[in-house]
Amino acid sequence: MVVNVDLANARKAVSFPVEELTHFINGGPEKTVRRRWLRSLVDPQNDPIFSNINQPFLSRDQYYILMIKRFKKMLQLKKLHNLQKDDWGYLIIFTMELSISTLHDLFFTPTLERQMSEEQSSKWFPLAKEYSILGCYLQTELGHGSNVRKLETTATYIHETDEFEIHSPTLTSIKWWPGALARTSTHGILFARLIIDKKDYGIHSFIVQLRDERHKPMPGIEIGDVGPKYGYNYNDNGFLRFTQVRIPRENMLMRFSKVSRSGHYSTPPHAKIIYDTLVSNRINFLELSTLFLSKALTIAIRYSLVRKQGDDYKDLKNENLILDYQSQQYKLFSGLALLYASFFNKIYMQKLYENYIKNIGKIDDNLMAEVHASSAGLKALCTDLVLEAIENARQSCGGHGYSQLSGIPNVLTYYAHLVSAEGENTIMYLQTGRYLLKSFLIAKKGSSTGGRLSHLSFYSKILMEKCAAETLEDLLDAETQLCAFRHMYLRLLSDLNTSIETSATTHPHGYDGSKADHMIDIVHLSRAYCHYITLINSHEGLQSVKKEQSAIYPILRALIDLYFINAALNQSGDFLIDGYYTSHHISLLKQGQKKLLNIIRPEAIGLVDAWEYCDNNLNSALGREDGNVYETLYEWVKMEPMNILEKQGKIVGYDEGLKDILTGKYLKEIKEIEIGKVKPRL
Repeated sequence: MVVNVDLANARKAVSFPVEELTHFINGGPEKTVRRRWLRSLVDPQNDPIFSNINQPFLSRDQYYILMIKRFKKMLQLKKLHNLQKDDWGYLIIFTMELSISTLHDLFFTPTLERQMSEEQSSKWFPLAKEYSILGCYLQTELGHGSNVRKLETTATYIHETDEFEIHSPTLTSIKWWPGALARTSTHGILFARLIIDKKDYGIHSFIVQLRDERHKPMPGIEIGDVGPKYGYNYNDNGFLRFTQVRIPRENMLMRFSKVSRSGHYSTPPHAKIIYDTLVSNRINFLELSTLFLSKALTIAIRYSLVRKQGDDYKDLKNENLILDYQSQQYKLFSGLALLYASFFNKIYMQKLYENYIKNIGKIDDNLMAEVHASSAGLKALCTDLVLEAIENARQSCGGHGYSQLSGIPNVLTYYAHLVSAEGENTIMYLQTGRYLLKSFLIAKKGSSTGGRLSHLSFYSKILMEKCAAETLEDLLDAETQLCAFRHMYLRLLSDLNTSIETSATTHPHGYDGSKADHMIDIVHLSRAYCHYITLINSHEGLQSVKKEQSAIYPILRALIDLYFINAALNQSGDFLIDGYYTSHHISLLKQGQKKLLNIIRPEAIGLVDAWEYCDNNLNSALGREDGNVYETLYEWVKMEPMNILEKQGKIVGYDEGLKDILTGKYLKEIKEIEIGKVKPRL
């Protein structure tokens, strides 16, 4: 492999041990070795079924069939090598076979395991684990998505037959969007309103068979595909309508909520426990975010170390690498800062959730509230910022970035759905904001809030603080960064609470009703708080890196400092409005931003190479490991079906119309029109 000279020189200039960063990303040297072996299992050189080279030229149905064939092959590999949960999960995410595997293995099966009674689980879990049934997650409806409490599908208990009758009572109650529903799944976890003797007990979950042994829809079930989407089109997102479908009472997931043979309902210890899969998937989105963003940045940074462009302000014989321009560095290195900050968020939230699951059913309300609020807010902030960063990476590749062959449009359109999935982001911010307001009222009454909000007990003192930093070094001190965002978000929280209390005096629904008039402020508060949490998670993670992997600490610290500066400058008005920062502080931050770009520049290629994406996985002509961008683009366009047809002598569109236009034949086909016979309507 002949490597582009500029790309090779860039790799030689990296000062930190790239493999040590790879170990950090993977969770240790042993996991790196394991993951490299796992990736070898799906190397297209070993099995061409895993080759992505024709992907941009496939139709929707062709791509879906390819995914099914790959899924079959991956299941064979799983059985052959006895791959367990972590290995299998990595393989699914690495190959991006998310349409079938993720929904079944990360949504459907864990819900069976966590929400079913032991007796139920002993029946259903082995079937799901062995893929004797394939499942999906039936929550979103045509008329309701994030507002789960307002779902309309009903599950009415029938005493006489000991069954539930599942029904879609309205057009808007049709299940809409569930992935792997249209053609793939045989069963689904259904979220529906539990009705017993005309009393509504709210949303509960049930397992429902969707297709029979011949894969035909069950009686009373209408299933279809929702059609082409912005992206992710090989996933068979579907719609589902129930017409009085009967299922056994035992098909209600009854680890917590229960309905007896007599129709007696018993409630779970915590009503929100049934949503734990939802929370889990929000945390999974943090991991997916790091993977998608790292792919886009790998492509864009490699390309930026190959592509050259002139500088009109300099009389240079040679053009510059576009990564040497400050504007390009700002786009891409801000993405790198976000990438590693998001990675630290992922580590923290995974640990928090593991503790949550370990103690599910006996955890206190504070921990449950923190898990829900943190997962909601961080999911929203992370996916918002990552989507923007992926688009910035695409734009940084210029015109070639618009080509599907660059690989980034596929990453972008695939990732875009995450801002809406498992809770639309505005709703997620509002949930986090309401948690903060509730906690603030508790603190004002003198009670302890605990956890990450323990500082609310002395909020008055925090609001009196001003930044005492005099130099850039002072500003970038870890504790100083945290104090700045803690003060800023707390001032937003205090001011918001005051505004709500004031308007509540005249609002017909009091304090809670008045929140609806302050939604913009609640979202703004939540974003500020989530930046604060991100900085806490990042600096806690950095302390561990400093102790255990000191060689990569300086560059990771530089990235987190850049994340802090970018976030602070984007919200500079919130720091200036009460005098916490002065204009001098803002000037120092701008200087620091440029300084950090210079520090990161020689390390950039190492920061993306550490993710170890192979060419097949990136599927990008621009992100080639060898940097042979233009050669690859030229070879790949030859695979365009219309180019192949032209080589075979068939010029698409010529016989269908172009020939008639160019020869003037179209004029002969125009019928004579009698002037004035048809008068135009005024």
